[in-house]
Amino acid sequence: MNRVGGFFLCLVGVILYGWLSGAVLAEAASGDADGTYTVTITKLETSKDSGVTYTTLFEGSQAVNIASVSAGSIAAGLVNGVNLDVGTYDRVRATIGATLLLKGYVNNGATTIYTNGGTDGNGFSTNGGAANTPGSDYGTSTFTIPAGSRTSTTSGLSIQIQPGIAPTVTVQFDTTGVMTQSGGIPSVGAPSVTITSQ
Repeated sequence: MNRVGGFFLCLVGVILYGWLSGAVLAEAASGDADGTYTVTITKLETSKDSGVTYTTLFEGSQAVNIASVSAGSIAAGLVNGVNLDVGTYDRVRATIGATLLLKGYVNNGATTIYTNGGTDGNGFSTNGGAANTPGSDYGTSTFTIPAGSRTSTTSGLSIQIQPGIAPTVTVQFDTTGVMTQSGGIPSVGAPSVTITSQ
């Protein structure tokens, strides 16, 4: 068995990318997450036999704001002290909670569409005639993640665990452009995720 440290950062990237990348968005404009893009991780598992069996890495409830500079340390703490058998792990299965918290805005011409602290369909407001200017009720909105979209399995990985050597994994999240709109209808999409390992 080998302790896993940086391995989790890869898992967070895989979770969010796998869960969110299935959405097809029509983009006419895009905006950034303004410091808040939070999901709750409830279970992380990995497999080295193409998904026949899984090893649980984490089970509980931990909110992770990937738009925050502290996301990596919070995420890494979820698997601190976990031991994995030596081998090559080829997939990750992750389960997230029912909500996504987001604060951000996008422009539709001279109108700013922004999160207003509401929920789902009531989570957006507009400020007409004022591009890049959210209204006074600008806040973090809560969006429900459909039950069928809360578990994601990502395959095609090749993360090698060797005796006494923990892999070094670097994950970078970019929430630029996660809010989009088409014809004034806002959508929330996936952050870009860059994963490298040594």
